[in-house]
Amino acid sequence: MVGIMDIGGGLRGNYVSGIIDYMLDNSIDIEYCLGISAGSANLITYIAGQRGRLKRFYEEYSFEKRYMSMGNYFRKGMYIDLDYIYSDITNSYGKDPLNLDAIEKSPKRFVAAVTDAQTAEQKYFYKSDLKYDDFTLLKASCAIPIATRRPVLFGEKEYFDGGVSDPIPYKKAFEDGCDKLIICLTLPVEYQKNAFPKQLADLLFLKYPKIGKAISASHTMYHNRINEILELEKQGKVLILYPRECFGVKTASRNKEGLEKLYQLGYKDAERIKAFI
Repeated sequence: MVGIMDIGGGLRGNYVSGIIDYMLDNSIDIEYCLGISAGSANLITYIAGQRGRLKRFYEEYSFEKRYMSMGNYFRKGMYIDLDYIYSDITNSYGKDPLNLDAIEKSPKRFVAAVTDAQTAEQKYFYKSDLKYDDFTLLKASCAIPIATRRPVLFGEKEYFDGGVSDPIPYKKAFEDGCDKLIICLTLPVEYQKNAFPKQLADLLFLKYPKIGKAISASHTMYHNRINEILELEKQGKVLILYPRECFGVKTASRNKEGLEKLYQLGYKDAERIKAFI
């Protein structure tokens, strides 16, 4: 079984929207989809077969104040308004609804990673956890600490962004039966992640101390995971797709020209998938 994993990365995810549109344009059928953070929303759109939908989110909707702003942060406690994105836009009555019927009919497997706010352990949910006009799972997977002051309540527990506990959980895909895995990054593979100050993390997450601990150690885990998947790529088990440059686009930066360049680069890089699978 061939799988694809998207680790997210805010607006840099437009690189992956190019990859997904290429796969849809060329009828590339990937059986297993594992999403972390915004990668969950990207891959569920792939399963829905909605070509061009992600590009609209990154290149059009992200420029709306309701999408992301400091006003959102002071008013709702989240810089990126997850309710607006995954309810007001995404629900059946929204301006760009997700086709849940197509998702339910698709044979593709969907796995979304979240982080338990109390234990900082990574948890996984599935296609069956998406409900009609209730995409709380996507909100939970995308609830980036600090950018979102509070975790998202999903079921009976609170969750933060799936990447807090493990930014590149490739082992899950292989445990679930994948023989080959396409891994989509949104930063150059050489990128060196800086350490988050431990004292600051402890201060910001007094109510969720294990989340603070995970954030302060996240740079080490990220670099370890990069080294591991680079080795797997040498063995032919993994294909890593990543932008060689980000054209000035950061996690929450609005840059129309850079976003379009990222999309086009992702579309072009996706040509490598055919030979890999």
